[in-house]
Order: sequence, then structure tokens, then C-alpha cells
Amino acid sequence: MIFLPRMASAQSTTATGSLSVSMTVQSSISFVFLQSTSPGAQGTCSISGANTSTASVNFGIASIAGDNESCISFAASGKTSYTLSNNIYYEVTESNTSSASYSVSASLPTTPVSGVTWKASSLTLGSSPTSILTNGTYGKSESVYLQVTVLSSVTTSNLSQAIDFTATAN
Repeated sequence: MIFLPRMASAQSTTATGSLSVSMTVQSSISFVFLQSTSPGAQGTCSISGANTSTASVNFGIASIAGDNESCISFAASGKTSYTLSNNIYYEVTESNTSSASYSVSASLPTTPVSGVTWKASSLTLGSSPTSILTNGTYGKSESVYLQVTVLSSVTTSNLSQAIDFTATAN
């Protein structure tokens, strides 16, 4: 008996599919507060929430006689008022946009205590947005000089004020 090998037939089992993918590319910018490169030095207090868009800074305990935070710049105007100030650092970055620069405005979402004035970059803040930067460079650290002036007639209290910053692509 002679056995001949059985010839296997070349069979290929395949299947194909085609997937169509679609999406919309959305341009975006982000705003984050940065920690100062020298936190604790006068005019550069540490901030809580660094590298986020929601941060806070403590200006300490203040009176016409001074402030207990060494990082705060303090100035009294005789016996009528005093001003506390600090540099606040931030960065705006972009993605998928043709915008070459951005603008920043600031506003107060709530009315400040009577006798207290808030300023950003020497501009008085209120409920309407105030332009504080018109041609910012994306990815570059910027600063805003934040000031609060308190009249000596303001009663003892805890002052707390939110300041809304808005970055807009140009």
C-alpha cells in the first residue's frame, strides 16, 4: 500500500471592517495661579491652590499700625487708611487655537465691604470686568499687583473677597 499525502486546500477565512471616525477639535485656553518663585519675600506671599484656577492668599491680620504677614507690602496713609499689597502670579496656556495672544480682566463677584477698595494693577475693581492685560504671551508667567485699601472707619471684621479673573483669546 502506498499512502499519498492528502493535499490540503488553501482556505483563508477573513473578514474586514471599516470605521469612520469624526470629531471636532475645540480650541481652549487655561488660566492657573502660580506660586511665586520667592514665596514669603515681601510682596510675594504663598498661595494655596497653586497650579489651579482656584487659589487663595492670606493677607494676615492688619490694622493702621501694620500687618502680621512679612510677605505683605504695607503702607499707611496717616491715620485714615492703610493699603496691603501682594504680587499674584498666573499663567495662561492655549491649545488648538490660532490666537497669538490673550487679554485678562478682573472683577468682583460680590460687593466689597464699605470702606474697602480692591485694585489689580492699580485699577479699581468693581462688578464690571476691568482690563488688566491686553496682549499676554501664552505660556509665560505674568503677575498682577493686587492691593486692598481699608479705611480706618471699617469695623473689626474678617474681610474676604473673591476676585474673578477672565482670560480671553485675542
